[in-house]
Amino acid sequence: MTIAAIIACEMIEDETMLAVARAYPRGDSPPIVWIESSLHERPEKLQSALQGVIQALDTGARTGEPVMVPSVRVSEDPSDFGKGDGTPDRREELVQVGPLGDILLGFGYCGGGLKGLVSHERRLVFPRVDDCISLFLDGGCDRGRATRDPHSYYLTKGWFCHQGAMTDGYDAWVERYGPERAAQIQRLMFANYERISLIDTGAYAIDEWLPHSETRAAELELGHEIVPGSVRLLERIFAGEWETDVIVLEPGQPIGIEHLLCFEA
Repeated sequence: MTIAAIIACEMIEDETMLAVARAYPRGDSPPIVWIESSLHERPEKLQSALQGVIQALDTGARTGEPVMVPSVRVSEDPSDFGKGDGTPDRREELVQVGPLGDILLGFGYCGGGLKGLVSHERRLVFPRVDDCISLFLDGGCDRGRATRDPHSYYLTKGWFCHQGAMTDGYDAWVERYGPERAAQIQRLMFANYERISLIDTGAYAIDEWLPHSETRAAELELGHEIVPGSVRLLERIFAGEWETDVIVLEPGQPIGIEHLLCFEA
């Protein structure tokens, strides 16, 4: 098994880096290509960005030469609050990826962001989860969905740190409508939720981020709780343990909604 690269969302940087450290304890991990977090707001843009990276990697596989692919630069200080600040073009950097190996996707299906992705030269490997909430709730497949409470709004540290997270819409409403009207709009959007659930993935200091989560819950007039999670499924993907809850597609096979179905082929 040869891994060409890991492609991951910067919003789950902490969880990705913990899983990489556990999967590659000798420090011999493959390069990581980070995708801008705000693309989740528009699944078609996320799909386009991911397909662009995959096509670049396919070119390298065909030519037998390393290629340079675009990535967003993540913070050098993981304790930074708002580390995703700055426009993507100012944070862009290039990552070198070799011509051989599989592509690992550190993403859930993300509202269709993975739909139709295809590599014609390499295998694509990704978790069988609908989004990163299920990824971190020790689930994968139906188990992750079963542990989710539809009345909980789930967060991790990454939601507070990156563009495209839950604070962006509110800030735009304040600028447009003023703070009072913005608060009303936000409460309406969260009307079907009863609590904020901060996921303890083990990848960040939960006590440092608990006040931010509790403050947001108070602002929305919601309850608050901490729920257990893990990066185990990501770790298994990175380590090549692909027996369950992991999809491996051969070159030329596109990703489809059927890959979320929970049955063994």
